[in-house]
Amino acid sequence: MEVKVSYSSQHKGKGDALITGVYEGLKELEQSEKERLKALNFSGKKGEVAVLPGDAFKAVIYVGLGKKKELNADSVRLAAAKGVKKAASLKAKKVVCEPLALEKLEGDAVKATVEGLLLGGYTFDRYKEEKKESLKVTVVGTSEHKESFRLGRVLAEAANYTRSIVNEPGNVVTPEVLAQKAKELAQEFGFECKVFDEKKLEKNQMVGILTVGRGSKNPPRFIHLAYKPKKAKKRIVLVGKGVTFDSGGLNIKPEQFMKTMKSDKAGACAVLGIMRAVGELKPEVEVHALIPTVENMPDGKAYRPDDIIVYRNGKSVEVHSTDAEGRLILADALIYGSELEPDYMIDMATLTGACVVALGHYTSGLFTEDDRLAKTLTELSRQTGEKLWRLPLDPDLKEEIKGTWADIQNVGKSRYGGAITAALFLENFVDADKVKSWAHLDIAGPAFLSSPWKYYEAGATGQPVRTVVEFILREV
Repeated sequence: MEVKVSYSSQHKGKGDALITGVYEGLKELEQSEKERLKALNFSGKKGEVAVLPGDAFKAVIYVGLGKKKELNADSVRLAAAKGVKKAASLKAKKVVCEPLALEKLEGDAVKATVEGLLLGGYTFDRYKEEKKESLKVTVVGTSEHKESFRLGRVLAEAANYTRSIVNEPGNVVTPEVLAQKAKELAQEFGFECKVFDEKKLEKNQMVGILTVGRGSKNPPRFIHLAYKPKKAKKRIVLVGKGVTFDSGGLNIKPEQFMKTMKSDKAGACAVLGIMRAVGELKPEVEVHALIPTVENMPDGKAYRPDDIIVYRNGKSVEVHSTDAEGRLILADALIYGSELEPDYMIDMATLTGACVVALGHYTSGLFTEDDRLAKTLTELSRQTGEKLWRLPLDPDLKEEIKGTWADIQNVGKSRYGGAITAALFLENFVDADKVKSWAHLDIAGPAFLSSPWKYYEAGATGQPVRTVVEFILREV
């Protein structure tokens, strides 16, 4: 299903359905409405939905906002998503949605309403013969909130763009296809775009990408997109892990862990989604997107346990598992990104199962030594609903990745603290003299879900696109 949203300061009062928000307790409603809704066991609790026949509209869809004193933007997103899903189930084609909780959240209510409609209305049905019909939603508000509508639309569409690439299988999206998508963004928004093939990877000594990628018939690539406004106030480098399919290499994954590994490119796809939003919003911040992308496959040319790799910055790494490949390719990108001397460098990657064990399916791990950056990203994640939780870069665990035959090894000596040791591994490739502030986001939990959650269907979520775009806008 494709949901298209538009904004209007007025509507004719006609359509297939009207979506309207109700607080728990139904106090704002007329007595007759209350009684009819109570008869449907609807009380306005968060996530509840009820439908009554309307006059001007065929149906009025009531969505619960929960308790008024506990209201936040995510309550609005959830309610809008429930409303649009119900409208789709009623086969509505033209829907009007009142900005939910406008009297309390104002512009944020408009933005959250639009995000909920688009995120909740998203489905990935490209390969299904029977596709859901498109649905047009008009959000009604005043001219003063038009920019809030635009921002919500751009953020949600960028997240959905990301979701659609992540959801594509490995036989469709390869490293070369990912590079082509970057080129398309560059053409659409005027970005600078460089794509390194094998020869350029060798010339730039990107040994991690070359090593991991050589076991596949689909060759590896490194992508550099750049947005450079004339009056840039900051420089931000974004790095996204782009493993288009991860079999585990010679340390091959069991079947149950290999099945969703098309999602191992989620970090790279998030970076592309962020750049799409940047292209539309045009902030006065210089943004560089770096994507190392490979397919990790077993083959006669594939890299092996016990192999030793020496990176451009002089660090040597002994391979203990070919299934810990993401950090090996991110290392090249972090070295390259450091040379751009950014104010901030943020990498995002479906890096470790250990992070999912620590935080569950719905929260990303945040690693940084910069308290201010950690606080800002965490606060923004609360607003966007893309949950982050800070974990320590514990120096005592550096011993876990100390190598026997090389400087470091690509997995810890034990299974404990795996998300932290992976982050500590990456830290070896961030030049602290050139990068003012670095953060690593381990998005292994929420980037791809096995069942629906909040306003997401099963599959890709597009996290952390909206949070990082909001961060970029804050730095203007």
